[in-house]
Order: sequence, then C-alpha cells, then structure tokens
Amino acid sequence: MKQKPLSIIAWISFYIFLATLLASNSFGYLDPDFGWHLRVGESIAQTHTVPHNQIYMWSLAGKTWVDHEWLSNYITYELMNHGGYLAVTAFFILIPLLSLLILNYYVFKQYLRSALEQTVFAIFELGALFACLPHFGVRQQEITFLFLTLLLIIIDSFRREKKIKYILFLPPLLYLWASMHGSYLIGIGITLGWFMYELILFLWPWFKKQIYENSISRKQLVIATGIIIISTALTFLTPYGIKLYSFLSDYATNTYYMSHIQEWRSPFTTPFRYDQIIYSLLVLVFFFGAISSTKKSLKLWQEVLLFLFLVLAMRSVRHFPLWTIGSLMFAVPFFIAPALATRKTLFPRSATVLFILLLLAMSLTCLYATHFTNDPFNQYCSSYPCGAITFLKNHSEYQKLKIFNNYGWGGYIIGVWPQQRLFIDGRLPQYPFNNKTILEEYNTFFNKDLIPEKLKQYGIQMILFKPSPDIYKPDFIERYILGRKEQTYKNDLIDYLNTHSNEWKAVYQDSVSKIWVKQQQ
Repeated sequence: MKQKPLSIIAWISFYIFLATLLASNSFGYLDPDFGWHLRVGESIAQTHTVPHNQIYMWSLAGKTWVDHEWLSNYITYELMNHGGYLAVTAFFILIPLLSLLILNYYVFKQYLRSALEQTVFAIFELGALFACLPHFGVRQQEITFLFLTLLLIIIDSFRREKKIKYILFLPPLLYLWASMHGSYLIGIGITLGWFMYELILFLWPWFKKQIYENSISRKQLVIATGIIIISTALTFLTPYGIKLYSFLSDYATNTYYMSHIQEWRSPFTTPFRYDQIIYSLLVLVFFFGAISSTKKSLKLWQEVLLFLFLVLAMRSVRHFPLWTIGSLMFAVPFFIAPALATRKTLFPRSATVLFILLLLAMSLTCLYATHFTNDPFNQYCSSYPCGAITFLKNHSEYQKLKIFNNYGWGGYIIGVWPQQRLFIDGRLPQYPFNNKTILEEYNTFFNKDLIPEKLKQYGIQMILFKPSPDIYKPDFIERYILGRKEQTYKNDLIDYLNTHSNEWKAVYQDSVSKIWVKQQQ
C-alpha cells in the first residue's frame, strides 16, 4: 500500500518523538560503566592493541582479562575525543532508533499493510520502548538490540523466500557482533538453533508434515552449512581468539551476580518492573486470543524463539530488549493482522494532522526536559562522588592508600581518575577470585562478623562509600496493595566505621559520599 504524503509526515513525526524520548532518557543519567568504557577505549587508541592485563583493580593485579566490548569501547572513545559526550550520546540514540526503523520497515512490508494496522503496532512499540528505556542510554548493550534485529530479519527472510543471498550477511554480522559485545553468543546460539531446525525438517519428512512447513533443498542446506561454519569460525578471529569464549563462559558458570545486581534480577523482584510485566501480559493475552479465535499459529521456529526470549526476560530484566524484538517481529503482527484485516482505515485528514501536532508537542516536551551536557562526569554529581574525588586529588597524602570503594562507583572513578587503583570497578562481577567471584568477595565486607578480618586481610587503608545506608521506599502498589513498608537497608560496614572512630577517621563527607582513613597505630 502506497503511503500518502500526510502519512509519511506522521511517521517522520513519530520517529522524531522516538529520538527525543531516547535523548531525554540518555541525558537523564550516567551509566555506571561509562568511565571505564571510555578509558579502555582510550588505551586501545593509544597503544593500537586490545588490553590483556588488569590495570584498574589492585585486587586483581597481575591477572589477565578479555574486553568483549573492545571495538565498542574504541568507538566510544573516538566519538568522545572528537565530538564530546554529545556525539557519544547521539551515536547511542541512533542505535535503537535505527533498529526500530529497520524492524518497522520489515514488519510493515511483510505483515502489516494498512495504516490502521501500523498505527496499532506503533502503540505496542511505544509501550515496549518505554519499558526498555532503563536499558538504553550510553550503554554498549544496545549493540545487542540492533544486531539481534538484523539477525532475526536475515533468518526470517531466508525462511520465507528460501534465497541464499540473505544468509550471506551472517559472517560479517556475527564477526562485527563478536568484536563489539559478548552477547554475540546469543546470536551464535540462535543461528545454530535455526540450522538444526532446518536440518531436522530436511531429514525427517514426518516432522515437516506435522508442522506444515517446507524444508530447504539439499543444495541450500549444503551452502547454509558452509556459511554457518564460516560465520562461527570468524568469531574465533577477533583479537582475543578462543580466549573470548573461555572468558565469557564465566558468566554462565559463576551466576552469583545474577541474584545480587539489580539489572540481572527478575522483573518480579523489588522494585517491580510493572511496565515490562504489563507489556508481556498484554502481548501474551492478545497472542493466545488470536490463536483461539483463528485456530492458527506461528511457525514452530518463531514460537520457540518467542518462548526463549520470554523466559529470559522473566528471569532477568536485562534480557527484556530481546523479548521486545521477538514480540514486535512475530507476536504483535500475528494478532494485529487478523483482528484488523476486515476493518477500514478510519483516519480523516484532520485526525492525522492532530496526531502529527501531538507527536511534535511531545517531542518538544522531551527536548525541554532534557538536560544536555558535554561534561558527564560533572553533571551527575548527585549520584557519583564528584566531591570526594576532587578532595582526594587535592590531598596527595591519601593518593597512595589502598582503597576499598563502592561497587557502583568504580566505573566513574576510572573515568575521572584512571591513575587510582580500586578494589572493584564494576566490569567483572563474575571474575574468579579466591575460590569464589570478585563480587562475592566484595560482599563479604558487609558481614559484620568478617569486617575486621577482611580489612586486615587486604590491608585496606581508605574506604570510599556512601555516608548512610540505602533506604527502600515502596511505590503506591507496593505500599497499599502489597503492604510493603519503607525500610532502611542495614549496612554493617558503615556502622563499623562510624563506631570505631579511634581506628577509622572520616576525612571527607558530603550528601553523596564519605571517606574514612585508617589511623596510624
């Protein structure tokens, strides 16, 4: 269906709104890891090689590591170096925006032709985008959103048309993905899973008849096998080679971080992610409703992917963007198309004009609310220890002391003070350490029975932490429906430092951070 000029303007307005919404979100906070992304990228630019040794954490001195985001970090530094934080932010706004543009073009071309269908789809897309906002911003993990979109389109296009030309894009896609983010393992897994599915269809005609699918030809299967072998092999040719795989295996074997870092926890844990839960429930209700009313379903391959993405999203909020892509590509078009197939578009010209004006007004509102900055390390001092770091830089007597620092501040400190070595910096919560992980060892410092022992064991001389414990404030639903009450999270380390003033002296404090220094005995 050919788009009318006014419809084109409406869609341009829609994407402008998406861009301003993403901008407002990106400048709304500073990612805790931005500082170390920047400094690692700087190191790559200056040395012309990827890092192999730990240099920012004194607790892991002499240890090796693998930067599974080396190319993303390098790009981040070059953008910051030549265009400042505004250029970096623009790049990371473009990634999800481009992903949605590509996804929409494909979905509209293949499944949703009428303006009414596309409009309803856009409403679901907005809901998914709002639920994804905490995972967007200046964050390397956005790479997954783009590359997974491209991968699913490549596979779906091949399965629809049975043309080899589509999967020729797999080798460069997977190699680039492996150089930019460790989530390429998801891409490898999906690619191999799809190939096994095609192989089963080819080898077992009975199975093919049961699910009403056609298999590819023997020639196509042979060519696909070669392409997938090449694609997988190329991921071993990154600067880290096979070490990239062995390093990332720690994320699967040491899963302590998944229950102790908020972003890796389920949307059903406090604080609840209502937006993600509601979006998922709506999609499931409409999806199964469409199956019930039409007696039809998606292809088995698509259903398997949807189930996988949903399970991952319910297990960890970090995986919700995967479910977003899968649901928007397969589930949402599936139930929109039959529901609106017999309905005519009821969009008079005046309604379209009003819709455009509304989108532009919301775009201006987002822009007005956006706090643009080209100096991120001094813009978000309500969340990071700006004052404490300035104090330490101005007092040389403290700069060589062995420091124990807040986990969430490690990346920021590396960004503003890369010469300072830290106990932990937020990069490697799964890194093996003393028969556990570095994050587990970090958390032992908050066990009141172990605090003196741990401080002595590591020779800690200075502690940079929050001045008071965190406070949990329940929202409306948690308070009045679930009966949750405001709660102060006890922090035994802070209590210990404050009650042992003869041993630990506070030399600096503001509303965000506090510095304790061990007294000479």
